[in-house]
Amino acid sequence: MKKTILALTIPALFATSAGAVEIYSAEDGSKVDLYGRLQYHAGGLAYKDAPNANDRESFGGEGQARLGVNVKYALDDATALIGKYEANFDAESKDNDNEIDTRYAWLGFRFMDTTDLTFGKSEAARAQLTDLTDTFDIFGGEVTKAGGYNRVDDQVRLAYAENGVDLRASYSFNDDRKDAASNANNENNRLGLSAGYTLPNNLGFVASYSQDKNQNLFAGPSSSNLNFPNADKSTEWGLGAHYTVDGFYFAGLYGERDVKYVGVADGGARFWELQAAYTVQEWTLLANYANQSARNADVDAAARESNLKIDEYTLAARYAFTPKTKVYAEYVINEVKGKDDLYGVGIQYNF
Repeated sequence: MKKTILALTIPALFATSAGAVEIYSAEDGSKVDLYGRLQYHAGGLAYKDAPNANDRESFGGEGQARLGVNVKYALDDATALIGKYEANFDAESKDNDNEIDTRYAWLGFRFMDTTDLTFGKSEAARAQLTDLTDTFDIFGGEVTKAGGYNRVDDQVRLAYAENGVDLRASYSFNDDRKDAASNANNENNRLGLSAGYTLPNNLGFVASYSQDKNQNLFAGPSSSNLNFPNADKSTEWGLGAHYTVDGFYFAGLYGERDVKYVGVADGGARFWELQAAYTVQEWTLLANYANQSARNADVDAAARESNLKIDEYTLAARYAFTPKTKVYAEYVINEVKGKDDLYGVGIQYNF
């Protein structure tokens, strides 16, 4: 989440972080890069907990720091050992305790500068689709979060990128450890496949498929979390397109999610997003529309529809003081009945 428009055209596993500090390099191509981020934003950033879950929280702020390292060690002319570790440090939380989140921690091999095979916590294949529209600094990505997490633990990932072709496959093993934030088993036997192709004229297409088995996420079908409660198996597919020309960026995606529940009828969701951005000199303006609705509203209709419903516009303006420093303002217009709008302003520095 929170990627720049430019980063959308670069497969994440092959790219060196913008502004990274090279702390070691050798003639054979081996190197170690250090990178990071400092950011702070404030505003009406989130919703209150139940029973007022749709009411905007009071004006407040969030500070974060991010630190990561990329490692490459050449084994021979065609093969390299590669690795990545990235951590996110929250300056505050609801419990007033600092939180450290390991975003990535993987090790693997790179072959012929085109193919990566990695093991550990890495990006799921479905991110190739959701990254098309998940580009805001504060908000956005609601459809992404509703379908699960794009950074997955205990995952084997294979990726190939060359001449506009981008192919990814990922599989995560059964893991009984729970996510601290959601108390959910998020990495149980997840399979992901995605394929993308970008033409020389910057018109690109993406297709994605993922399958989760034995999730057993939550206690019942009325859970307020956007993930699917008490789910035994879910599948998701999606199609997307993007186009860049003369400072403009356009993207759209459509997908469907089918979920088999334990003890209740099956459900799922349909989702789609449209996004446009325009960059001129130091300014970038962004607009996004996201929509998601339950496919089976007859099953626990009120709760299921309330949990899955997304109908919102996100508007943003971004100004870059330098290639590494920017300020931004974002506003979410929520069309779901009874749900407040959100807003925020922030500053970010990358190195």
